[in-house]
Amino acid sequence: MQIQCVDNEGDFLSLRNEWDALWRRSANPSYFLSHDWFRCCWQELQSTNSMRIFVVRNGTEPVLIAPCMRSRTIQTKLPVNLLSFIEHPETQVADLVCMSTPEAEGGFLTLIRYLLRELSSDWDLLAFNKIPSGSPLARWLERIQDSSKTRCQLRAGHQALVIPLGGSWEQYLRTRSARFRKTMRNIVNRIQRMGSVEVKCYRAKDIAGDAIRKLFSVSDASWKVSNGVAITSSERRKRFFEDLFRDPVTAEGVRLWILEVNGDAIASETQVADGQTVYALRSDYDERHADSSPGVYLQMEILKELFGSSYQEYNFGVGLNPYKARWADQHVQLMNFRLYNETFYARLLRSMDQYKFSKISQFPGLRVLNGLFAGKSL
Repeated sequence: MQIQCVDNEGDFLSLRNEWDALWRRSANPSYFLSHDWFRCCWQELQSTNSMRIFVVRNGTEPVLIAPCMRSRTIQTKLPVNLLSFIEHPETQVADLVCMSTPEAEGGFLTLIRYLLRELSSDWDLLAFNKIPSGSPLARWLERIQDSSKTRCQLRAGHQALVIPLGGSWEQYLRTRSARFRKTMRNIVNRIQRMGSVEVKCYRAKDIAGDAIRKLFSVSDASWKVSNGVAITSSERRKRFFEDLFRDPVTAEGVRLWILEVNGDAIASETQVADGQTVYALRSDYDERHADSSPGVYLQMEILKELFGSSYQEYNFGVGLNPYKARWADQHVQLMNFRLYNETFYARLLRSMDQYKFSKISQFPGLRVLNGLFAGKSL
């Protein structure tokens, strides 16, 4: 098998037809693994990362695509050359683009050998995060961990709370506590007393300038602004969402919900419909109306609509914060994989990762060594 390392945007764009053909036949044809998704992501990520997309071919036909990037980061106070999936902050799952076949598994093992033998000077740590637990990649990595002497670890990583969408909204409500149901009624009353209430769902070509403007206005008024994590906190993040909404291919999977009161947008949720699952990417509300809980009201209206749809699952997105836990009891597990290079420096990183840095830093000699690798003078 042959391996092509794609390290520039031009070659990446030229892969589109081959990528799309393999993606449609793949074991996990997720929206988050499509060529168009990565094209949108890369516009934001390229300023601080280097493209490393690996295409494994058997003859002229691609059997596997690993959408990766190289970045410079810090781990245990040491600089690290990290090789990872192209993982935008809004990415919900990450994986290889491949079929579940022995040929694809062989292609993945070929890629690992290539990284260790021919590209070893390019990276210190290989880290794949947000791998679905049922993915063929998870099985292959488990076998590598069990049988190989390489320095790797597969472990449970991110979790996401989910609501199965079988049944009706009324049936779902009966699974919640009496206190929860009372709270929902009170929130409905508070929102309706504010004036004329309207919930709008924009899809595909309907997500035009006016809808995007409303989304950004809610983001500008949210509590996330003070923490620097709002959509509008970064011009690159704003452009990412604009590209996602305006591109006719990526927009097909996007839903934008807006809650308006008296014509003013006060809550929003951006979603991706991926197969039978609806993922919540971003939820925001106008902090000036926090006492009325507009975000909760919009969440309720969204779920009412989804329970009457053909979708099977609503995914709150990665993270188990208390707000999500009030709505859901079930979760999906994603996996993380780490493989350290075989160089001396990578072995040092692995040792410091396994042995708590707080303990290592107690020894003066090791503090000096750490300072040397970190570029500090004695």
